[in-house]
Amino acid sequence: MGFCNSCGQPIIKEDYGTNKDGSLNPDYCKDCFQDGEFTEPDITLQEMIVRKTKEMMEKNPDLAETQATGITAMFIPGLKRWNPEFQDDYKTL
Repeated sequence: MGFCNSCGQPIIKEDYGTNKDGSLNPDYCKDCFQDGEFTEPDITLQEMIVRKTKEMMEKNPDLAETQATGITAMFIPGLKRWNPEFQDDYKTL
């Protein structure tokens, strides 16, 4: 099992997104990446952090918002979609 390099959720093969040629893309989940493109190309890093923080808190009601925000704010910016070191990788898919 890996993690989606856009939203950070755990993914298995059934959750993989797809490239332009229809092949599976193990870097991104099907919610974030389909047919070689991001499903929400205009979402910002901050918006993704807020969304994933809310989802984490819904799944873990005892988790404080500051803790959830700290986790997502540390993890998500390092993923391929958000890390400038990887920006060229997804443009060629």
